[in-house]
Amino acid sequence: MSNTGDPAAEPTRPQPNDVVPDEPLFEGEQRVGDDTVTIHRSPRYFRFMTAGAIVGLIIALVLTFVFPEPPGFNPAQIFGFLGLLFVVVGVAAGAVVALVIDRASRHGAKTIRVERIESAQGEADAAPAGQTTGDAEGRASTESRAE
Repeated sequence: MSNTGDPAAEPTRPQPNDVVPDEPLFEGEQRVGDDTVTIHRSPRYFRFMTAGAIVGLIIALVLTFVFPEPPGFNPAQIFGFLGLLFVVVGVAAGAVVALVIDRASRHGAKTIRVERIESAQGEADAAPAGQTTGDAEGRASTESRAE
């Protein structure tokens, strides 16, 4: 390498995600196009909302027996009223917690480039560039398209 200071004069190395355009595909496949996608971990919303509902039921049960019984209502009625209220509040709180965790997890999101490949049967497959791809029979191949 020369120290001329001209970046165009220095040879460039292929990057790990560069795809060689003339690289042969599996038999019967052709490139349809490229896309850029973002991958991140996300929480299971249903599990958070279920956990919130369970916590709401526990709070309703505790409040039913902590405070004195009002005249005209038995403990089952009080638990039912409080249960309805705190289950709804718990589900909402669980959903909010899941949303906050989802927003925080987007900070570590990765953006990758994927290739759209159409097989001889006419179905389009998407595989990350340089990642595992499948051939026409569905077998996995780990050949890197980036080298």
